[in-house]
Amino acid sequence: MCPENPENYKMRPRRGVKSSPVDVAKQFVTKKIDMPGFKVENIPPTGRGVITQKPFQNGDFLLHYHGQLLTWEEGDRLEERNSTGFRFFYQV
Repeated sequence: MCPENPENYKMRPRRGVKSSPVDVAKQFVTKKIDMPGFKVENIPPTGRGVITQKPFQNGDFLLHYHGQLLTWEEGDRLEERNSTGFRFFYQV
């Protein structure tokens, strides 16, 4: 998460022009900041998690994922070695 106040970085389209989710995503990723409306919390017993603080619309850009991308097979192998009970799949 961005250490600065993300509210200072609201990216709004010009009046009457609606930005596409891809354009909004490019703006935030390029500036290396997160979209406002999220916070990181400790969620026992699993660890850290990202919590939303406001409603979002279907199709909105949310966050840029910085983790390692794995194939399904790699995920299966890792889960067999050290199961967390939590596994998420994203389409890229």
